[in-house]
Amino acid sequence: MKTQRGRRLWWLIRLIAWLPLPLAAGLGAILGDLITRVPLRYASAYRVVLINLLATQPGISFDQARAIGRQSLRELGRSFCEFAHVWSRPIDETMARISHIHGEQEYLDACASDRPVLLLSLHLGSWETMNPYLGRQGTNIMYQPHPATLVDELVKQARERSGCRLIPTNNQGIKHGLATLRAGGTLALLADHNPGNRSNPYAPFFGHPVPTPALVGKLVQRFRPRVFVVSCYRGEGGIKDVEMHFKPAPEIETAADTHTLLCAMNQALETCIQSNLCQYQWTYKRFKWRPGGRRLWYRQSYPLLRRAARGEDSASLGLAPDTTPNP
Repeated sequence: MKTQRGRRLWWLIRLIAWLPLPLAAGLGAILGDLITRVPLRYASAYRVVLINLLATQPGISFDQARAIGRQSLRELGRSFCEFAHVWSRPIDETMARISHIHGEQEYLDACASDRPVLLLSLHLGSWETMNPYLGRQGTNIMYQPHPATLVDELVKQARERSGCRLIPTNNQGIKHGLATLRAGGTLALLADHNPGNRSNPYAPFFGHPVPTPALVGKLVQRFRPRVFVVSCYRGEGGIKDVEMHFKPAPEIETAADTHTLLCAMNQALETCIQSNLCQYQWTYKRFKWRPGGRRLWYRQSYPLLRRAARGEDSASLGLAPDTTPNP
């Protein structure tokens, strides 16, 4: 039955949430590390991580990519186990782990003004941990429903209990998002994903043209909201030292056209990622599409990485950023 989809994953999330957070996060890090110990031929997620690192970090060697990739998968394991606690434990426990909120007052002042507020976030570090905080301002959050029905219900209820309202990324959800900004409210969305419709415009991301959500441009140009790029990551103190950043983005607010706006947004996301390289979710196939068709990096990842291990650089592998000027 449809209502039973995801039952095993649902029980796994419940089990992880029952464990003490340091133990759960430690187990997640171990599982992430184990993925990197599997031969590359069978470690598809690790191959995606390595391809993305070689494509986005100019001059990086294969050994350097492996070291960063191994740490990245450890951090991703920590994140997913941490999220089980965020979704299942009392909100006060999650809020107590937030050690510092950079740019908080400017964000709160913007929420108190007559202008709407648009928050652009990304899959970095402890991104789920910011939801309980955003709920205090009654933020509407656009999200991609999980295909596992039970898990989607669990996550949706967990996020909304803090005061957030979740809006699915479909036509009806977009109408709700428009209504939120029209009423002067606050809308948040993850801006680093591949939009489902490939008719979206392309903008450079780490030098590579990728489909970029046209919705962001439409929202900014239509409603002229205050725009903040929001990131959330673990500091030096680990899982109990979570930092949030609200960075104003006037370059997005004042962009003269859609292309300039989307380029500015991707550049802001790059800056967040570069400051916490190992905590970004590099398992995402962000560079799957290019103008004119599909990139074959992920399909051909194993032979490409074997060549990289022999010393070939990103340019010879076809992974170097596109330096062709924009038309």
